[in-house]
Amino acid sequence: MTPEPRKHTVYLPSLSGGTAFARLSRLYEIVRSLASITELDRLLNQIVASTADMLEAHGAALLLAENESGNLKVEVTSGRNIAHFKNSVLSVDDRSVEGRVAQIGEPCIENLVEYSSYLFGQAGQLTENKARKLVCVPLKVQERVTGVLEVLDKNSGKDFNEEDVKLLEALADTASVAIENVRLYEEEKRQAQLLTHAYEELQNTYKATLQALTGLLDLRDDETHGHSLRVVAYTLRLAQEMGIDDPERLRNMEQGALLHDVGKVGVADSVLRKTAKLDDIEWMEMKGHPELGYRMLKDIDFLKEALTIVRYHHERWNGSGYPKGLKGEQIPLDARIFAVIDAFDAITSDRPYSRARSYEQATEIIIRDSGVLFDPQVVEAFLRVPRDEWQEIREQIASTAKPR
Repeated sequence: MTPEPRKHTVYLPSLSGGTAFARLSRLYEIVRSLASITELDRLLNQIVASTADMLEAHGAALLLAENESGNLKVEVTSGRNIAHFKNSVLSVDDRSVEGRVAQIGEPCIENLVEYSSYLFGQAGQLTENKARKLVCVPLKVQERVTGVLEVLDKNSGKDFNEEDVKLLEALADTASVAIENVRLYEEEKRQAQLLTHAYEELQNTYKATLQALTGLLDLRDDETHGHSLRVVAYTLRLAQEMGIDDPERLRNMEQGALLHDVGKVGVADSVLRKTAKLDDIEWMEMKGHPELGYRMLKDIDFLKEALTIVRYHHERWNGSGYPKGLKGEQIPLDARIFAVIDAFDAITSDRPYSRARSYEQATEIIIRDSGVLFDPQVVEAFLRVPRDEWQEIREQIASTAKPR
């Protein structure tokens, strides 16, 4: 769940003088612009640039508290001769102006940096770079100090004063909340990406496992090699023609099509590979494979929705199918779609009991059995797909199949 963005009220400072309105207007513009930024780097750079601009200063810097150590890290700088301080780390103590501000949670003005009592941190370093005046304010979220915002040397050379502090505190209030919200947003996005990647990896693992299983089934019968992969591709194309576009449902249909004959692991080779007509006992063994496949897979959670095709792909529109003898729309649509595809691939492929026939012969048989063995609406959708598309799918599967 995406975190609720933190809401806050900006209390605009009361300023005096002729430039007050212009400065407040500028502050309002900055507040509005920060609220629309959702990338952390861009937000931090905008805060620093806007801060220097608002106070008409030579430079500014933004330091954020590190999560583990609590130290301050210089994230962004602008202005003369301080760019190399980016990524510097300061401890939260009285050895620097910034550290002291973070320590006590109060603003600080230093209009004579060279005489500052904080000589061992950033103030002392900035003296070497000719920074003479600075003002720092803490960034806070719910009274917790999360960083420091500082401005260096006005363009006019004048001292920083309480009006500057009020403006900077007002900006810091907005900046703190904006940074927190963007961090929450980016963390949520990162977690979502990790979950998506993990889910995709899991699905790929499942798919590879299922393909390995169906590959073992194909190995039992040279004549049906590639059948499972072909019917998967055919099924997804016909489902698309039927207006099915839900990704989860299509994934379930893909898994069901891939595993539709998994129950044949329980059928003897003498029955599975027999070229002559099966006797009654052999036929009963063969007819048991949909229910056996269902029982094999029914306790695997991620396959539960795929079992429709596994269990019902031999049901027939007129009720003459097995294992349940379902009729018409009692048969789930996914299984009705697959029934047409399974028949089409069987007719156009070499089998122990018959040689492959042409696309035209296959369509004649399917049309003949429309309303008898097959759902008429599914047959109509099948016929809408151009012959060349079916052939192209078959060739693609053949080109990617591993040599036997």
